[in-house]
Amino acid sequence: MASALRLFSFRDIQVRVHWTFLLLIGWIVFSVLSGGQGFREVLVGIVLVLVVFTCVVLHEFGHALTARHFGVNTRNITLYPIGGVASLERMPEEPKQEFLITLAGPLVNLAIVLLAGTVHLLLAGLRFVEDPFEGGPMLLTLSSFLIVVNAMLFLFNLIPAFPMDGGRILRSLLAMAMPRTRATRIAANIGRLFALGFMAYGLFNGQPFLVLIGVFVLLAASGEARLVSTQAALHGIPASRVMRTLFWRMDAGATVQQAVDELLAGGDKDLIVQDRGAYLGVLHESDLMKALQEGRAQARLSDLRPKAAPPVKPDADIGQVYLQLMQGKWNILPVLDGERLAGIVELENLSEFIQVREATGGAGS
Repeated sequence: MASALRLFSFRDIQVRVHWTFLLLIGWIVFSVLSGGQGFREVLVGIVLVLVVFTCVVLHEFGHALTARHFGVNTRNITLYPIGGVASLERMPEEPKQEFLITLAGPLVNLAIVLLAGTVHLLLAGLRFVEDPFEGGPMLLTLSSFLIVVNAMLFLFNLIPAFPMDGGRILRSLLAMAMPRTRATRIAANIGRLFALGFMAYGLFNGQPFLVLIGVFVLLAASGEARLVSTQAALHGIPASRVMRTLFWRMDAGATVQQAVDELLAGGDKDLIVQDRGAYLGVLHESDLMKALQEGRAQARLSDLRPKAAPPVKPDADIGQVYLQLMQGKWNILPVLDGERLAGIVELENLSEFIQVREATGGAGS
């Protein structure tokens, strides 16, 4: 079962909702009903949550469309119970670009506050609906709610808890005055402190979602700091120095059964498929098993539509290749020297290379 359900696409950016989002809806229904309220209040609660997450989607599109302006694509936007995540293919290393991409999200919320505030003033002056469950004119209630929600989203996202927006803004500002690795380390340490604060406050005040946010920030801050540090350590090393020249490859005309026979004989999990010596794509062992289950043992490998993992050049910076492997959907990337398949770079082998460098103080391999 897929972990996320596709809702729609806009400007070639897919918006998805993670299955755990249903837990949030269930929690709302339980909370409202256990409080002695009825179906109307449940419906209002669900509608308000959908309004909040509509604002979250707009926030994430602020990031995604600004990133596109700088040549960075967004794979998808996924909604979770604790918020949304725009999965950028990469974060620009240029501090100014990261600053603008990150700031764009909160600025969307600020724009909604100003728009809703203008509508509110035109409708009711300074009158404010504090509790949307009490009823009242629909536009007045909605504008009041939008002002509060988006003001909270704007302020909360500016908290410098890396890798939240505020933390990324802090990292980009620091990176204007120091190396990006050091800026990331400082921002990540501050993020960890905020994460512990979120978790402590949530535990002592019965705020489970704040605890979840704290856990997310703690794990994400540590993970990204490690990613940036490793990428920096690998910077300047060409892919040709790390690539494997002995790997599993077969011609596109070979059958699934022939590939499975080689798989059983031992070796890699990913198969490079070639068409008369030219790189065609990659098949994983799961693709072969699926074909067997479908009774396609004699089908040609080309019939399975090998996935075209993006090739890299022999002189490609392995730091960038590492980032591509870590943030992408590929376990291996082919290395092409012109039209010739020179080798592959895989995450497992790259991890071993990193371990050797660490063990030898950066002099190994």
